[in-house]
Amino acid sequence: IQNLTIGPTLGQDSLEKSVRAGIVGFVLIVIFMVAYYRLPGLVASIALTIYGILVLAIFKLVPITLTLAGIAGFILSVGMAVDANILIFERTKEELRARVTIGAAVETGFRRAWNSIRDSNVSTLITCAVLWQFGSGIVRGFALTLAIGVLISMFSAITASRTLMRLMVHIQRGHDPSWYGVSTPS
Repeated sequence: IQNLTIGPTLGQDSLEKSVRAGIVGFVLIVIFMVAYYRLPGLVASIALTIYGILVLAIFKLVPITLTLAGIAGFILSVGMAVDANILIFERTKEELRARVTIGAAVETGFRRAWNSIRDSNVSTLITCAVLWQFGSGIVRGFALTLAIGVLISMFSAITASRTLMRLMVHIQRGHDPSWYGVSTPS
């Protein structure tokens, strides 16, 4: 049994700081992704926005009260969503460096990254299940928000990012490897 009392001023201040940190973190992630991965980074940023909207909608529908631990779980799951896109885009860049066509590189990048994404997310979900089963109070809130975030991040990385990347491949400018963060050969 646990009892935790936080005054309304302290709780509100912590919530505001957490939201502010989340927004600043999101903006910095978008800047990094676009600067480093270029077109795929823009796609990842759009997919991450879709991810955030979906997760927050689920939190509202369930309903989940976002405690500080819950916010921490959500922010950690955002990091995992970004990590999934990074794995995909690095695999795609490897294919482009091997002079594979952009369409084939994108498809191979997604296929080659899937095992790593699946394994890391499944291990995180197992950890969430253990925390839920044996934890209480804020630990369960952390586990729940992290698990929901991880499940939605798998969807957004594989479905939303893949769909958007396939769309970008069909755009004329999408045929230049430099738009994918790969230097064009001399």
